[in-house]
Amino acid sequence: MVIRVLTAAVASALLAGCVSVGPNYQAPPAQPVVLQGAAAPVFSTTSPVASWWAQFDDPVLEQLVHDALGDNLDLRIAMARVREARAVFVEQRLDQLPHVTSGGSYDRRKQPDLTAGGERVFSETYQLGFDAGWELDLFGRQRRAAEAARADLGAEQDNLADAQVTVAAEVARNYFELRGTQKRIEVAKRTLVNLRDTQKLTETRWDLGAGSELDVQSSRARLKAIEADIPLLEVAEVQSRHRLAVLLGQRPDALDTLLEPRDAAPYAKALPLGDTTDLLRQRADVRVAERRLAAATARVGVATADLFPRISLSGFVGFLSGDASGLVNGNNKAWSVTPSISWAAFDFGTVKARLRASKAQADGAAAEYEKAVLLALEDTENALTRYAKQQARLAIVAEQAQAARRAEQLAQIRYREGSEDFLTLLDAQRTQLAADDALAAAESTVNVSVVGVYKALGGWGQQQDATPPAVAGTMR
Repeated sequence: MVIRVLTAAVASALLAGCVSVGPNYQAPPAQPVVLQGAAAPVFSTTSPVASWWAQFDDPVLEQLVHDALGDNLDLRIAMARVREARAVFVEQRLDQLPHVTSGGSYDRRKQPDLTAGGERVFSETYQLGFDAGWELDLFGRQRRAAEAARADLGAEQDNLADAQVTVAAEVARNYFELRGTQKRIEVAKRTLVNLRDTQKLTETRWDLGAGSELDVQSSRARLKAIEADIPLLEVAEVQSRHRLAVLLGQRPDALDTLLEPRDAAPYAKALPLGDTTDLLRQRADVRVAERRLAAATARVGVATADLFPRISLSGFVGFLSGDASGLVNGNNKAWSVTPSISWAAFDFGTVKARLRASKAQADGAAAEYEKAVLLALEDTENALTRYAKQQARLAIVAEQAQAARRAEQLAQIRYREGSEDFLTLLDAQRTQLAADDALAAAESTVNVSVVGVYKALGGWGQQQDATPPAVAGTMR
């Protein structure tokens, strides 16, 4: 009965042509996305005119991102994985074709010859020619394996695109955090100058009998508190410089000259978002999850094909002789053809267990895709909201800083005139420093939020501008 079923299955496959068993993959439909946060007035629907980091008009930032996309070590790792996946795909595709190898052998032996009464006979055999082997892919096992390898290649290409987005965003984020820290250091040092003048004034008033030791010691305490904060800010500055250098694939101290302090104005225009309805196709991490799902689905087909027999052909064409001197003589030509069939007819338990495992992996990949979609939507909405709120906060902090500076000026005048005590001046100076420091941090945070928006949008336009030539033309 088993032989009849096997014969019928093979005959049907040969008559109908090769089939690919298992599920045929269909990509999940990408529905248009409507982002609630994009309706805020701080955004516009126009598209950026260039790569997103060019919106800041900062040549140093543009140079850093350009260098990072060319030299970052994480990108080199990702490109190596793309090359590896491409090689695996080519190998899987070639497995569908006959494999031909050339070789030669020499066999020398002495063994009993039963036809000669058990007498030990000496023999030599020389062989030279081509061996060929081919598995007839009747049920699509090799085709499904190649399909999975193609999807794995697509996933690695999208992983590379995701790494490019991440590297560019990390460079920009660290750059603006560096500029924010440098400005906070500048604010602290400028405050020190004012506090030293105040310190001298309190000492002079005490010497003249118009002040008190309390004023002198309070002024000195405030001065030392600011001096103690500066080393912590300088540590953060050095760490940001070192992080940027490593992101560019360089030694930590390689960018010290390039990253000397300079102003980095906060982004103050309506942020262009372009068309956000195609967000899920723009996000490389979502595309990676989709390709992983395609690969897992194809591997279900590979496991399903193991339920059916494998038919192979092997053969030899060449020369066979007992004398090396006449090996390539026409009379020594030889050939052989060997068909073979294998089937796990008595091991279906193991095969079905592998099939159940592959189906479970596909179910998990489907869940991973759905998770990637939800996380992408969450990430983007959070980034849009964060930027809008940070812009609103920046306007408030700017007004606070302006009022604090004016209050400090008035307190200085009134203290010098003797109409206000020193504690009023000290409080005004403390408020001014806090407001100026908050303003510097808020300006940096706004720019970092811009980076977060473009990263959440999948690095708007970045893949077209930044994909390395060695990878841009790979097959999907």
